[in-house]
Amino acid sequence: MSAAPTLERLSRNAARAWLGRHASRPGSSLLSLASATLALYLAWIVLDWLFLSAPPPWAAASSCAGAAGACWPFWMEKSRFILFGTYPFDQQWRPLLASLVLIALSVATGRMAVSGRWPDMRLLAVTWLCGMAASFLLMGGGVFGLAPVDATRWNGLPILLILSTIALALALPVGVLLALARYQTRHPLLRRASGAYVEIMRGVPMVTLLFVGVFVLPLTLPKGMAIEPITAVLVALVFFHAAYFAEDVRSGLMSLPAGQHEAASALGLGFWQTVRLVLLPQSIERAMPALVNSTIGAYKDTSLVVILGLHDLSATARMAFSDVAWGNQALEAYVFVGLWFLLSCSYLSWIGRRLATRGAAGRSRSTRNSD
Repeated sequence: MSAAPTLERLSRNAARAWLGRHASRPGSSLLSLASATLALYLAWIVLDWLFLSAPPPWAAASSCAGAAGACWPFWMEKSRFILFGTYPFDQQWRPLLASLVLIALSVATGRMAVSGRWPDMRLLAVTWLCGMAASFLLMGGGVFGLAPVDATRWNGLPILLILSTIALALALPVGVLLALARYQTRHPLLRRASGAYVEIMRGVPMVTLLFVGVFVLPLTLPKGMAIEPITAVLVALVFFHAAYFAEDVRSGLMSLPAGQHEAASALGLGFWQTVRLVLLPQSIERAMPALVNSTIGAYKDTSLVVILGLHDLSATARMAFSDVAWGNQALEAYVFVGLWFLLSCSYLSWIGRRLATRGAAGRSRSTRNSD
């Protein structure tokens, strides 16, 4: 028997099976067809706006006035301004390098979390501290032959990353300590104090806390001392997000069976050994969906610093189309910013999904082994 009739018969059988499945569920088939049609229609609109009806990148600014598509000349001219704002043009390699350092640390930490292959925690903490210090030194200068740049000219992407990644990296360990203080029962005063702190932070709007950090915190410092608004905002964000992380971690601790703690005590483990080896690994794994959700929300809420005069990515985008020559390109500016947030938040969501899948697989294996 030749191969051609066999392939033809298999194709006919597959077509009949496909038609049979979809004919038996007409509602589902119509919904799938409508969804596919809508997706194709939206894809065509995006394609037309981005390329077919858009002026080429090398065109003059005046060509965007009557165009129905995206203004590529705006992106070509204003992309560096949106990313780095008013930072000195000839020194913009420094905010670029600082941004790459923080992005690399964040991506590497996410990959470690997904793979489960963590290095020594002390080494990871030192690496993060060195990366934070390097980002501030690169931005501020004044050392190693770098020209000093006033903090008022730190704009765009570096500000977003400094106030989000550094704040979250410092807030997580503070939140873990608060969760443990509220979870333990040996020291009632410490438990009540941590609970009061968490409730107060969660009950105060973040905008209020940011104003306190910028305008009230400097007044509490000794005479002659000053604090930059960026540092003040960073401190406020750390203590604010720590309260939310504390509740996420505490939810994981409360979900653990009481036998976990009792078994550790029976083995002669102390409180900190029990926490480090038994409680925290399981509680953080269980709280991971809530932690990822809090991280994404905190990352996006960093844009609120614009009300304090700090120009993050969304503020520099607004400054870019405030130029008289580009006054009609607000959509292009916000598409640039939205694409950045979409990609970065999608990566965080992907990490959350992978961690949830790995956690579910681990619990399934544990259940099978116990059976």
